Amino acid sequence: MAWEPTKGRRFSSLLLTPARVVVGIGAAMAIVAGLMPWAEGVAPAFHGIEPVFFSGLGGSGDGIVLIVVSAATGILTLHRTPATSRVRSLRAAPAVLVLLACFTWINGYRASVDAIATWERQGGTGQIAPGLWIAGIGILLQAAGTLWLLPEVIRWRRRPDDPSDVVHIGVREVAEVVAGLVGVIVGGAIGISVAVAITGPMLVGALALGATFGGLLGAYGGSWVARRAADLVAGRRTGD
Repeated sequence: MAWEPTKGRRFSSLLLTPARVVVGIGAAMAIVAGLMPWAEGVAPAFHGIEPVFFSGLGGSGDGIVLIVVSAATGILTLHRTPATSRVRSLRAAPAVLVLLACFTWINGYRASVDAIATWERQGGTGQIAPGLWIAGIGILLQAAGTLWLLPEVIRWRRRPDDPSDVVHIGVREVAEVVAGLVGVIVGGAIGISVAVAITGPMLVGALALGATFGGLLGAYGGSWVARRAADLVAGRRTGD
């Protein structure tokens, strides 16, 4: 029997084929693992030997990168609009994001090993936590599903009505980019302020998470304001 995409109303915006479901499951696992400890152990502290852990939210923030990249991979693969797009670069984007996730995991593994070595030098012990292995399995699932879908991109055949990947740069586009950059700064600052209010200034990963999602929301908001302003100006010029 040939696989038919799910047509239920509840998931009508998703394209649920076996390969895409595999990518979605892997993305969900990696997102959850990005919030989990990547190394655990015991080390000397204020009250003697105490449990310690290293999280992907600390250090260089590899967990934050993994969460964002995996979420983007899942959305581009499962959502019907990008999944059925005739823009080649959009269809190929998940493969690039999975490669970035792999490099992020490797960097996170090195950081976890360094954290364990630090605990051992202090007289403690440590080991890799399940969170890092769950993240690795999630990335492997994303890679497997993406490779499953990759032949469709490789055997690409253009159609006369395909959109062009060439970007037209005009006043409107420049305004949207500038407003988006301003939104990134403003949104990032707000996100950091919220993270500090919730977790305090010591959790670097939380600050990075606040800056990342605040910046993304700010970029979208700034671009939306610029588009609305451009539409209003165009409407006045045409007398609408």
